[in-house]
Amino acid sequence: MTLAKTANQSTVTVSGHDVEMHKGGSGPPLLFLHGGQGFGTYDPTTGPLAERFTVYAPSIPGMFGTSRPEWLYTITDVAHFTQDLVAKLGLDGYVLAGHSIGGWIAAEMAAMDHHNLKGLVLIDAAGIRPQKGEITEIFMVSDGTRLKLGFHDPSQVPDYEYFTAERTSEEAGVLHSNMEMLSRLCWRPYLHNPSLPHYLGGVSTPTLVVWGQQDAIVPVECGEMYAKAIPNATLKAIDSCGHSPQMEKPQEFNAAVSSFLDGLK
Repeated sequence: MTLAKTANQSTVTVSGHDVEMHKGGSGPPLLFLHGGQGFGTYDPTTGPLAERFTVYAPSIPGMFGTSRPEWLYTITDVAHFTQDLVAKLGLDGYVLAGHSIGGWIAAEMAAMDHHNLKGLVLIDAAGIRPQKGEITEIFMVSDGTRLKLGFHDPSQVPDYEYFTAERTSEEAGVLHSNMEMLSRLCWRPYLHNPSLPHYLGGVSTPTLVVWGQQDAIVPVECGEMYAKAIPNATLKAIDSCGHSPQMEKPQEFNAAVSSFLDGLK
């Protein structure tokens, strides 16, 4: 996948570190955290979310245009850093959404402090280890294998050619650096935090857990575990869909998220 780019890009400084920020839309605040490969073909700052929210979509520390603080080594560290970003932006009563490792970060943030959250959306989130299945190895495989794992049926992905286009040397370098950062954050323990299921029980925020039923990277069992761990959570599994429902089944994904957001008070 290529570089994360959205329509409105700026820089926000958090504790002396530059954060690449994408912002769009109008209305109450929503913070969207991307997955390990960036936004892909899904731009939250110009899509349906932006029709009802002011969407803030930062690049994760150490990825794309966001620098990495020297003290940052774990997803929990990223969650603390992102809480500082929320404070810097002055977000109040906001919706928090995240995909893949972005969903893991969002879950950690909600467990730290959910009192300022109006709603939580977890999209095929890493962070919980399945009891029956396994989280698939994604670091020691080729880009082609990783892409194949990401979608259940590429023929139903709008603008799929975006993912197969030849990369520039700059894009290839950024993506290599991103993978280094991901391995730093997620290698041991592999793509999960053993403690996370235990402290999610204190999160009272209304939560939508949306998952691709055929996710070949983080199995839907993990979505079921998230929905069980968070007291006020609902699982929406989208059939014939892989790890990125916002890209592979955008209509069904948008319908599920819109219905959830409509129910928030």
